[in-house]
Amino acid sequence: MKTLPSLSPGVHLGVDVAKAELVLDLAGSIRRFPNTAKGIASLLKASTIIPGSHLVCEATGGYERELVNRALLADVPISVIQPKRVRCFATALGQIAKNDPVDAALLSRFGNQTSPKPLMGKDSARQQLDAILRARAEFQDSMQRELNRAEHETNAAIGRMRQTMIACYRKQIDKLDKQAAALIASEQKLSLAEAVLRSVPGVGPQTSRTLLAFLPELGHCGRRSIAALVGVAPYDRDSGTARGRRFIKGGRSQVRKVLYMAAVVSLKHNDYLKKVYLHLRAAGKPGKVALVAVMRKLLIHLNTLMANFHQTAVAS
Repeated sequence: MKTLPSLSPGVHLGVDVAKAELVLDLAGSIRRFPNTAKGIASLLKASTIIPGSHLVCEATGGYERELVNRALLADVPISVIQPKRVRCFATALGQIAKNDPVDAALLSRFGNQTSPKPLMGKDSARQQLDAILRARAEFQDSMQRELNRAEHETNAAIGRMRQTMIACYRKQIDKLDKQAAALIASEQKLSLAEAVLRSVPGVGPQTSRTLLAFLPELGHCGRRSIAALVGVAPYDRDSGTARGRRFIKGGRSQVRKVLYMAAVVSLKHNDYLKKVYLHLRAAGKPGKVALVAVMRKLLIHLNTLMANFHQTAVAS
C-alpha cells in the first residue's frame, strides 16, 4: 500500500514566492532565482546541496504552483503553508521586519519548528484534472455572480447581455465537464478509482472528480488524518471547567464543498448515513452539526474503499 511521504529528517528550506522571483534561504545563504521553468530547475538543484532538504513556501494565489509541481516530479519534499500561519508565527517571535530574504528565512524557521508534512505528488492525469476543475469552479463562480445580478437587473438591454454571458459560462462549463469525463475515461487507474467512489450512494461525478483531483491522499492515510486534511475533524474549545462547542476549521475547501452536497444527497439515497443523521438530530444535535458528522462518516468510508482499491491494485 502506498503511504504518505514521511516527515523530512533534514533541514527545511524556506522559499519566498513572487510572480517574477523565487528567494531561497539555503541554510542561511540567500539565493535568488527567476520564477520560470529554468529558474525552478536551478533552485531544485541548489536545494539538493543539503541532503534531505524539505522546501517550505506559502500559498500565493497560484504563483507557487509551478514550483510545487516540479518539486513533486523531482521527488523533492515540499510543503505549502497558509500565509496566516506564517504571520502568526512571526508575531509570536516578535519579528516585525518583512522583505523577501527575511520571509524566506522565516519560512525555514517555521518548517524546522513545526515539521509540516510534505504534499503528496500527483501524476500527470491528476494534474490535468486539477486544472480542469479549477477552471470549472472559476466559471461556476462567475456564472453565479451574473445570475445574482440578472435577478435584479432593470435595464432590458443589459439584462439580455447578462443572459448571453450566463449562456456562455454554461457552455464552457459543459465543455470542461466533457473534458474531465474524457480524461478519466482515458486513464484506466483513474477510471477504476472513480467507479469505486461512484459506487457509494450520494457520490456524483463532481464529488468523485474533485476527490481524485484535490485529495490524492484519499486511501493513503488514516481516518483522523483524512478528516483533518479536508477540514471536517472536530476540535475542542475548552478552558478550565468550561466546555465549548466543538468546531471545524481549515482543510481543503474545494473538497469540503462537494462533500457537503454529497452528504445532503446521501440523506435521501444512503440509508446508513440517513440513520446517522436522524440519530444525531434525535439526540438534540443541531442540523449543521449532524450534517458535518455525516460528511465525516462519508469521507472515512470513501477513504476505506480507496485504501482497499490501492491494496488490490498493488497486489495485481
